[in-house]
Amino acid sequence: MTTPDDLMMQQIEGAATAQLRRGEIVEITESDTIIVMLEGDGALVRCDLLATTETAAPIMVPGDRVLTWVPSDGAPVVIGRIGPTRGAALREQAPETLTLEATQSLTLRVGEGSITIREDGKILIRGRDLVSHAQRMNRIKGGAVSIN
Repeated sequence: MTTPDDLMMQQIEGAATAQLRRGEIVEITESDTIIVMLEGDGALVRCDLLATTETAAPIMVPGDRVLTWVPSDGAPVVIGRIGPTRGAALREQAPETLTLEATQSLTLRVGEGSITIREDGKILIRGRDLVSHAQRMNRIKGGAVSIN
């Protein structure tokens, strides 16, 4: 029969063989499993990511150096990134072209202002005030133009 003292000793022994290891992200699978190559022996391990808050998880990309907790039994866990990440550089670079697609409508909204594009081609711009600035020509062109 296993006593509470035996269970405590098993947990202590298991904790003693658990390790914090540095590694490098090799791949992030479609199911968000992180594959890490551990420093030293080059072992590849499938890791979960430690979620420390309810906010979005940090952006991680292959090549990032990470700190991984490898328990004696159970799945390894990526605790966090080490040093700067290439993901930060990716976030800072704006793409040359960005396309957002929707099947029925697309709305950009901030406070009381919004721009809605509908599938029938109608574009609605709403706001408390609308201001248009042009360094050169500001052209309004349409089949009919109604002002007020």
